[in-house]
Amino acid sequence: RAIRRLIAANLPPPLDLPILAELNGSKSKGVLQPNDLLSGLGLLGAWADFEQESPTSWKRYDSQPASLLFEKAGVTDALFEELVSPLLHVLPMCPAYDCSAAAALSCFHVFALQSRGAFDARWCKGSISEKIFAPWQDQLTKRNVSIRGGARVSSIEKNESGKYTVSLDAAGEDKVGDTIECDAVVLAVGATAAGRLAASSPALSSLPATKDFDKLRGVTCVAVRLFLRPSGSISSN
Repeated sequence: RAIRRLIAANLPPPLDLPILAELNGSKSKGVLQPNDLLSGLGLLGAWADFEQESPTSWKRYDSQPASLLFEKAGVTDALFEELVSPLLHVLPMCPAYDCSAAAALSCFHVFALQSRGAFDARWCKGSISEKIFAPWQDQLTKRNVSIRGGARVSSIEKNESGKYTVSLDAAGEDKVGDTIECDAVVLAVGATAAGRLAASSPALSSLPATKDFDKLRGVTCVAVRLFLRPSGSISSN
């Protein structure tokens, strides 16, 4: 590790990024191999050619999908799956086939490659369910929040009293559906689910803001904000 840091310190960005990258292997094949990291250097030509402020450059690279750019550059499947694809999901927030090469290069340049230390994304050391959702669920449960695991919402209706009825699809072995009566509904769903709910819910489809929900597209992305407290004791005095 010390040798890698010494080499990277003498390289300009983005050449230092593949050298410094340390990813925990989540699959049986383990961590990325050196040849996987080095395959990212194939993007140097496009990265050097792409001019961030040039309309001509944007037009040229906008004409091809990012997936074709990575294929031409020789990026290995392992590097794409473990590094490139996740970056596309958290920066331009779309898969490579649905993202232009210009958008991908621009995001990489601004958020990851512009200067040393600009790359601030971190990979979860373990499964997201174990490290993020399970502790979150425990915190909510301790605050008397009722969580219905595996209960898919099929429709939302507004009754005569002004309250809402949320219908849940049948789940589990009993295959019996359920309903929830509530005063308000907060949608924390992706674009695809929002479109499906709006189409099946009179309470949503009647709203002007939801008329184009069926045209929305999106990808699943989890963002976590960490609040770090400095070490030390705090007294009441």
